[in-house]
This record gives sequence, structure tokens and C-alpha cells, in this order.
Amino acid sequence: MASNDTLSFAELDRRLRAVPQGPSGILDTPQLYRIANLVGSAGFLLALVPQVLVRMLTAAPWMLTMVQIGFAIMVMGWLPIFVRQVWVLGVTMWRWRQGQVEQLDHDRPQFEALLAWLCRQPADALHECRRMVRVTHRQLTAKIGLLAGGLDRLGILPAIAATYLFVRNAGDILDMPTWELLAAAFLILLWLIVTLATLMRIRLQLYEALLTEALAMKSPEEHPS
Repeated sequence: MASNDTLSFAELDRRLRAVPQGPSGILDTPQLYRIANLVGSAGFLLALVPQVLVRMLTAAPWMLTMVQIGFAIMVMGWLPIFVRQVWVLGVTMWRWRQGQVEQLDHDRPQFEALLAWLCRQPADALHECRRMVRVTHRQLTAKIGLLAGGLDRLGILPAIAATYLFVRNAGDILDMPTWELLAAAFLILLWLIVTLATLMRIRLQLYEALLTEALAMKSPEEHPS
């Protein structure tokens, strides 16, 4: 996408994406792991289908085989991601102070350049963009509250609870109680939705912080003493 000096959310996002990650790049999931995540999700769905069919059809050996294959795919897809996240968490906690300082030193000139571009934009446009961000953020927060209540504060715990429900019935997975099956599927779906919504909120908060800082930097220019 070509560079554009006109203020728009598309251009702001493009410039943010162009900022090098620096030391915090370790937190980004590599492309190979993203593919593994999709494979694990496909395995989960494959394992879930027979458990739904057994409620409507007579149980058959192929259903158990399908569940076992799906569960194996799910483990092979998600286990590398889990191991990497544990490793990243350990490394991050071990050297959090040094990593934080290095990241701040890396980010400062990058965001100074970004703020310089924003300061060249008309104040009215900055105010309007910030207003839109705040309205969108409030609406998104209300939607998350309506959907999940306070469950968005539980982080990954709903996914762990759902995994536990499947593992505890691994010996006779086709006889898993319907309420547990529905609860596990709901918890995983809820976790995926809340995770996506949380990432959207973080992005909106970043937009608002940048726009607010740019307006604060422009104020002395517009109201000289």
C-alpha cells in the first residue's frame, strides 16, 4: 500500500504495522505456529462432530475413530503453541526489566516519527478520529459485557476448563454428557470471541493514546503564549 499523508484509520494502521517489532517481536506468533493453530482448531471440530452425531444416530466404531483422530490432530496442532507460549512467558518474566527498557528505547523514535505525522494533520480531523475511536471502544466494551459479563477477565481459564471436560471423558468420549459437551463448546467459542474482542480493544486504546498525544502536542502551536 502506498504511503498517504491524509489522516485515515487505514493509513494510521499501515504506519503502525510498518513499525519494527523490536524485542517484543518474540510475543508475536510466527506464521508456522498460526498454521498449527488452525490445524488444531480443525482437529477440535473433527473430534466434536461425532459427539454431536451420537446424540442423533446409533453409536458406531467409526465415530470413536473419528474422535480419536480429531483429538490427536488437536493435540499435535496446539501442543507446539502451548510449549512456545510457556517458553516465551518464562523468558519474558526472567528478563522483564531488561526487555522493557530495550523495547522502550526501540519504540521511542518510532512513535516520535508517527506523532510527527499526526501533528501535521488538522486538529479537527484528529478530534473527529479520537471521537470515533472512543465511541467504538464504548460500544465494543458494552458488547463484550453483554456477551460474556465478567468472563473476559478470566483470560485463558475458560479454554482450560473446556479442555478439562474433554480430557476427563477421554476414556468414553462418545458417552460424554450432553451438558458437558455443550458447556465445553460454549467455553471455547466464548474464549475465542473474547480474545478477538480484547485484541480489538487494545488496538483502539492505542489509536486513542496516539491521537490524544498528538492533540496535546499541537495545542501549544495553536495557542501560543
